[in-house]
Order: sequence, then C-alpha cells, then structure tokens
Amino acid sequence: MDLDKRQMIMQAALEEFYLKGYEGASTNRMTKAAGVSKGILFHYFGDKRNLYLTVVDECLKHYHHILTSPSMDLSEDLFEAIKQLSEQKAEVFKSNPIMFGFIANTFMAMPEELKSDLKRMKQQMNKDSIQLLASRIDQSRFREGIDPERAIEFVLLSLESVVTKQMSGMYEDNAVGSGLSTAFDTKSYLDMLRYGIYRKEG
Repeated sequence: MDLDKRQMIMQAALEEFYLKGYEGASTNRMTKAAGVSKGILFHYFGDKRNLYLTVVDECLKHYHHILTSPSMDLSEDLFEAIKQLSEQKAEVFKSNPIMFGFIANTFMAMPEELKSDLKRMKQQMNKDSIQLLASRIDQSRFREGIDPERAIEFVLLSLESVVTKQMSGMYEDNAVGSGLSTAFDTKSYLDMLRYGIYRKEG
C-alpha cells in the first residue's frame, strides 16, 4: 500500500474516531477526508472494527517508541524513573491532543464489541512498561525476598488506579486534555508507595 495514502487514511480515521467515537464514526467521511475510495479503505483495513484497532495500535506504538527512545535517560531509582515517564507522557500527550483524546476516550469508555481486544492491548502495554523499568532500574534497592517485576507491577497498577480516577472526572466533565498535569501528577502517591503510610513504632 502507498505509505502516503495509508497515512492519510490513518489520520482521517484518527480524527473521525476522536470526534465521533467508534459507533458514530463514518467511513464515508474518512475516505472523503483522505481522498481515497471506500474500496481502498476496506481493501487494506478490512472493516471499521479492524481500522479502529489499527489506529489504537499505531497510537500506542507511537507513545512506546518515544518513551523507550535512547534520549530517555531514566533514573536507576524505580520511583524517580516512573516520575520521569509520567512527566514525559504528559508532554507527549500535550503535543498531540487529538491522539491523546482518542486514546483516553478509547480506554475510558471501551466500545463493547472491542473490549476483549482493547483489554489485551492494554495488558501488553503494561507488560512492556514493566519490562522497560525492570531493564533500567537498580534492582538491588529492593528488600530481600521482593520480586522486582511483581513490585514494579504493584506500583504501576496502584498509580494507574489514581490516574484513571482523575481522568474519569475529566472525561465526565468533557475536560480531557485540559488537566493533564494534574492527572499525571502522582508525586504524593509515589512518596506513599516509597516510604509507606505508617510511622515506625518505637
């Protein structure tokens, strides 16, 4: 497939899905915006369902490529590294609000018929994040008996719950994209996970 045509279709699909959602999106509007025939769109992407999942996959790959680039000089400290990644995510999302809005809407309100596929993609994304951090941090800082990958997973899942809750409020208020700094500001939660919440007795 001509890469320029593919890119035009993908961009038109991204904008259409962002504005109308999966159910309301029109392939007629996509092909018109991309300047291609409907036959070409379906020849290369099969159907709207596959096109949607392809757009999601491309967006996730885009984010992952940026976050794993050699220029990302991650700290060897797990919590500092997670803080760095959170800040970088916010910057990446700010630079492309349509892509961010699409991904946020996708995972905040998954289309029913695509839930199993989207959950699988999200699980893979989490797995990639765990492996990235495990390969970069100083694992000797963990207490004896702590499995590093399980510890990283625990921290990431805890923070994901916090971010999801904050994003849910923005989603309900139609303010996704306007409060990214707040949504990804997890410093206080990272401190609790790092140091605990109880005083040492005695």
